[in-house]
Amino acid sequence: MSTRAHTVPKFYLSGFVAPESERERNPFVWVGSLTTGEITKRSPKNISISRGLYDGCGGFSEPETIIEAHLAKIESAASSAIRNFATKRIEDGGPIPLEITRFLAWQAARTPGWMDLVQRWANEPPSDSENEVVEPPPPGFENIVDRSRPMCPEDPSTGARREVIAEQEFYALRRQGWKWIIRRDDHLEMLHIQAWYFQVRHFPRLSWVRLQPPDREYFITSDRSVAWLADGYADTPPAALRHPTTQVVAPLNKTVALVGRHGAGTLGVTPSEVNRFIAFAASGWIAGPTSDVVRQALSDRHDPRH
Repeated sequence: MSTRAHTVPKFYLSGFVAPESERERNPFVWVGSLTTGEITKRSPKNISISRGLYDGCGGFSEPETIIEAHLAKIESAASSAIRNFATKRIEDGGPIPLEITRFLAWQAARTPGWMDLVQRWANEPPSDSENEVVEPPPPGFENIVDRSRPMCPEDPSTGARREVIAEQEFYALRRQGWKWIIRRDDHLEMLHIQAWYFQVRHFPRLSWVRLQPPDREYFITSDRSVAWLADGYADTPPAALRHPTTQVVAPLNKTVALVGRHGAGTLGVTPSEVNRFIAFAASGWIAGPTSDVVRQALSDRHDPRH
């Protein structure tokens, strides 16, 4: 039987519940649909659920290890770390706790929206740009165990698929125009490697700024709660995070957000600008503590004046 998995963790969504519901037995968030514009009350436990998405080892060498259990450990450590971090004053400074950056690294790579982008990138033609960013692997990559697993190329003209193990055959079909169909086991292994890249390669390069909104203003989150912009573009491959204009936006709860970028100058960003970008990068829904803040983010999402 497949596991009922939260692609955005329940503990994290609970940080965005409506203030008036915090002490209630069933607190709620306001969820806005990107397709219909409808805004409804939802319990964090009933949001962002996908059955069977993380049912697999996801790159672990031990066959009995499943990635869902690994995610549970990361979430447990992040829950208390975010709670403690949010109680500190901005003036106190200090580094971002590793439990938080590790959680953000996995969250950036584990959502269905992210997996859809990986599938799209896999079948895009290679770029001829001289400015294309190529990211070398982190130290330790050479110790990864090489494992053979069937890959699934598809003939775009007929829809026929093959099970291919030999790399030579796979790349020969790719040169003929066959597409690569990335299946669940592929995605799980990729997200494990990508989360590692975020954690040890991409995020440590950035200077992180903590933001807090004025009273009665709030941050929102979404089904892609960690998003970035590089060279003016969203939905760019993670290697683009090397670009000097990169900004990574990661709300931790309704009153604390992190922004990572190259350089440490003053950052003049309003809560509405953070929320607009989170809404812009979302795949299907956004969520926040009031219907007004969600409605405004939906409205601002494609506003050319921003």
